[in-house]
Amino acid sequence: MQQYSSIIINQPLLSSKPNEKTINENFSTKSEIIQRSQSPTPLRSLNRIPQKLEIQPTKPSHTLTLGDNSVLSLVCSYKYLFSGSQDPYIRVWNLSAFQQIKTLRGHTGGILCLYLSGDYTMLFSSSGDETVRVWNTETLNCLYVIQSSHDVGDLFSVVYSDPLETLYIGCQNTSIQQFDLSTKEKYRSLNSPLLVKSSNENEDAETAKFCAEISYIPKYDDDNDIPRYEIDETMVYWNSHNGYVYALLLGNNKDGEILISGSGDGDVKIWSIEKNSMNLLQILKGTDAGVLTFALHEDLLFCGTQGGDIKIYDLETYQHIRTLVVHEDDVLTLAISDHNLYSGSADGTIKLSSHSRWLISGANDQLIKFWSLPVLFNDQESMDTSTADVMLYALSKWVSLRTVSGNVKNFEECLRGAKFLKSIFEQLGAEAFLLPGAPGQNPLVFGKFLGIKDNKLATATRKVQKTFNILVYGHYDVVNAEEEGWLSNPFEMFGKDGYLYGRGVTDNKGPMLAAIFAANELQQEKGLKVNVSFLIEGEEENGSEGFYNVVDNSKELIGEADVIFISNSYWYCDEIPCLNYGLRGVIRATIEISSSKSDVHSGMEGGAVSEPLNDMIRVLAKLVSNDNHILIPGFYDKVRPVTEYEEKLYEPIVGLCARQTHDKNPKDLKHLLMSRWRHPSLTIHKIDVSGPNNVTVIPRSAKATVSMRIVPDQDLEEIASNFMQYVELIFNELKTDNTITITINNLADWWLGDPENRFFKATEEAVKQEWGIKPLYVREGGSIPAVRWLEKKFNAVAVNLPMGQASDQAHLINERIRLQNLYNGKNIFKNLFRKLSENTAAT
Repeated sequence: MQQYSSIIINQPLLSSKPNEKTINENFSTKSEIIQRSQSPTPLRSLNRIPQKLEIQPTKPSHTLTLGDNSVLSLVCSYKYLFSGSQDPYIRVWNLSAFQQIKTLRGHTGGILCLYLSGDYTMLFSSSGDETVRVWNTETLNCLYVIQSSHDVGDLFSVVYSDPLETLYIGCQNTSIQQFDLSTKEKYRSLNSPLLVKSSNENEDAETAKFCAEISYIPKYDDDNDIPRYEIDETMVYWNSHNGYVYALLLGNNKDGEILISGSGDGDVKIWSIEKNSMNLLQILKGTDAGVLTFALHEDLLFCGTQGGDIKIYDLETYQHIRTLVVHEDDVLTLAISDHNLYSGSADGTIKLSSHSRWLISGANDQLIKFWSLPVLFNDQESMDTSTADVMLYALSKWVSLRTVSGNVKNFEECLRGAKFLKSIFEQLGAEAFLLPGAPGQNPLVFGKFLGIKDNKLATATRKVQKTFNILVYGHYDVVNAEEEGWLSNPFEMFGKDGYLYGRGVTDNKGPMLAAIFAANELQQEKGLKVNVSFLIEGEEENGSEGFYNVVDNSKELIGEADVIFISNSYWYCDEIPCLNYGLRGVIRATIEISSSKSDVHSGMEGGAVSEPLNDMIRVLAKLVSNDNHILIPGFYDKVRPVTEYEEKLYEPIVGLCARQTHDKNPKDLKHLLMSRWRHPSLTIHKIDVSGPNNVTVIPRSAKATVSMRIVPDQDLEEIASNFMQYVELIFNELKTDNTITITINNLADWWLGDPENRFFKATEEAVKQEWGIKPLYVREGGSIPAVRWLEKKFNAVAVNLPMGQASDQAHLINERIRLQNLYNGKNIFKNLFRKLSENTAAT
């Protein structure tokens, strides 16, 4: 059973004060359990504000894993999520990409509480090692350590008053201690902190249930340079409660700031606080159920208790006004936002009373989860949605559409996917059209962002300025995916450890949306001075069936293109960005050998008939030699030799490989890469036979699927023709009674770019600007049928900008893309469009 030890809401509260009706309606005892939902119905609108104010089931939109340690504490700034767990480390997560960027070390016990100063510049962490550490949230360095002069046990809670510059600490020894940071130098200490012991022999059942065992960790050597301060005995309020002080909370009353404390004794105490003093104002008597957590909204105090109840007090009258019977086990954490209460319990559930936006939870399942919750606003202006949020929202909706090409049963879903993309273009301010193909073929989507014309430049030069035209090519269709083996439904995007998972997130829906939103952002900033067009097809995974005819028929609408960008490849590894300058072409063929007879029994006819499968094996055996040399006459005649310049492009890649694989020498690695990327190949994929697939049957026909990967400067049509003639020649030599049929199913030409042209160089600069490192120049053994054809059709060069990593699993189970790659990819396209806008204006 999961125990939720920490929940935070990443959203400010509304300021209106709730009345009694609000309490009854919003904080109803009938709470909703957050659980996984079915795949969402795709919406055409990018506006995430629901039309109806209703509670909807939800799911975690992103999950972070923490190994073997339960999550004990969380706190969230504008940029980072800080998490504390049973081990002595504070993990720092980037909130935009959900990547761990640093581990804060220093504590020697579990991190029981985290708290941020009001200006988010300081992080306070309390621990089972009896210390509080203060961290700079920008540099992520420890500023100093605060410790008690006595054995106080675990420090369960810590809060900081910005006006008083004072820290308040709730302790296991029932004391509350305070420390004034403005006078800290008076209390400089040379004593080392007490180290945590692994034994918990003296702990009672209450502590054992609330906190897991914390292991002994030695003190860090570099702690010697960190200042330490000791809490003065006059600032220790002994026996503040008759139990461990689990919870502290700051608030205000008519007289000033107050401190609220909760304990295992069941009482809630209200303290007035001033500089270097605190005085008890009121005791809110409880029951035997200890108070473990607080939430405050206006004058309503919510107390999560042992046993599962939430007690509500009115701080104006100090009256207990209600008890919510919510959970079956201890309420370990509370959060409140927009008049809505969220509670996490040791019973493994998170419950909410109404609606909100974003919830972050941590539990003893070693996970941090980000929950996508319904939104409730009375006016749309209250919602501040970033472009990145909208992009991810659009991607999740697009992924939920099963745009699988090559199967007629998916045609309607593909059409919905195309219309959804068209709607995205229109909502982002672009012109958009559906370009229909032949009956049964998925339409193309054409979108165009118009650049701002530079009228000042035109006036100065007295010339009509020709607008530079960029064409981005991609596809919205995907290969099919079955749920077996996936971490979740492949058509329901979800996030884990900084990656988005789902069919199409990297191939090719994610990269296309990144480029689209890049153009939109630049247009909104009035920096787009070039036209950026998008030609996104729905049959790429099906050999671009019908693509060429549609483009030919729509050439007037599409207009001119001065450069073509694609983003449909992957890095060579997971660490270094790449630019792709070459793709092999492909010829896919089918060979079928048939008998005029029906399937026969081998015991009756074996040896008396010409067997198609035997003939097929003889034919296929003569396509490639024992040393993998392709035997088709003239096959290698036009293969372009390796140049010295090309050899140099392989050197940094080979160097990287040599560091990663110690069992290969550079020469072997280079040969391996060239075999994959720039040398031709022939592959026999499968052989199918007729009949019942019974071991005693001689099939009447055998069908083999063969492909050839071709490279510069092989001629596509010539190789296909030579292949057919050669197979016919081999077959005729067999003197068989069977017949042969050879079919060329698909042709896609090779593509080779020039890494020295100005567009590759501009892209290289944009990649380096974003990632801080020069990209590797790589080729790829696969094929994108449309690239070279588009170059010829528009008389423009193409640049392939891979966005995903080598481990993205395109076409495979658990396809994914790293959020950082998606965001950086968008920024690269944006900077590239800006750079080309500036260069065009300059010329």
